[in-house]
Amino acid sequence: MNRKEVLLLSIGVFLTVIGWLVADIYHASTEDKIKSRISLPQVYQYKISTELLEALKNKTE
Repeated sequence: MNRKEVLLLSIGVFLTVIGWLVADIYHASTEDKIKSRISLPQVYQYKISTELLEALKNKTE
């Protein structure tokens, strides 16, 4: 390989790395915006009725 081929190969690798970095930075900047739109599910507090449980227990016996 002569110097011109090595130079072109080096420029190609350099541009590939720069393009990869730009794409990764763009992906990281848009990922936060997507995550902020997703709402978390609400957790409800349910009361367990012991009277109902006793009634069901007596019904099965």
